[in-house]
Amino acid sequence: MENNEFFIHTSETEKRLFISRPKKYKSDALSPCEMTPDDVDYEMQTGKHPEILEICGMNQKSFEHFAKNYAGTYRFLSFFKCQLISDFSPLEDLAKLEAVDIYWNIRTDKLWNMKKNTSLRTLSVSDAKRMTFFPALAATSPTLEEVLFGGSCFNNTPMESLDCFAGMPSLKKLYLYNIRLNNKNMDFLKTLPTLEEFHFDAGMYTTEEIAWIVAKYPKLQGKCLCAYNEKDAFLNDVRVCGFRKPGLDLPKHQKRLDKYVAEFNALVEKYRNE
Repeated sequence: MENNEFFIHTSETEKRLFISRPKKYKSDALSPCEMTPDDVDYEMQTGKHPEILEICGMNQKSFEHFAKNYAGTYRFLSFFKCQLISDFSPLEDLAKLEAVDIYWNIRTDKLWNMKKNTSLRTLSVSDAKRMTFFPALAATSPTLEEVLFGGSCFNNTPMESLDCFAGMPSLKKLYLYNIRLNNKNMDFLKTLPTLEEFHFDAGMYTTEEIAWIVAKYPKLQGKCLCAYNEKDAFLNDVRVCGFRKPGLDLPKHQKRLDKYVAEFNALVEKYRNE
């Protein structure tokens, strides 16, 4: 997911909300979650960008204060390491909001009702285990076009199923990275008439399941909706798509790759004729 309009350069401090005043803590650890409503007021008076903001270190109290007093003008909000926010419902009334990015949260187990966020187009959630398990409220959005859920970079994060995205009327692109599905039922796909791209890790589905998607939804694009992927290979030249399938080096393993491709194509043809 890329949106250059909302890209924040490292030097753009006016697009970042964090505690700039030095503080003394009882412990040695400088927790970024010590932001108070007073800190929010102080930092916002320094000339923050009125539409694009990355927020670091908010807890629930300071978040609610920010949402009530400052958030109405924002089109893009990024919550970076705001691990102690437990409820994102203050975002519900932000009609100008176009994109939300949430990275690292340990308290929240759900999204928020997005019916009033009539400008919202993009949602990205990464390394937020509780929120990722079953983000049912994503389907309350009438306007979301791009949705990304990413798990931990160390361990795949469990997601109950993809039924949470069923019926989203505007969804065009769905990205799932470092996700482990408990239920791989794919009925949700037939409820998404506008879906154009479905991206996931090469090992999230079996080869048979990937072939089934390709056969039944031939217009659907995705980096792993194929027999193998070059871009998904970190240690090898190519990665064969499918759970527990190997990475291969070329031309050394060309014959093995040809075999996998032939088997994949045969599966697609089989499911296409069923």
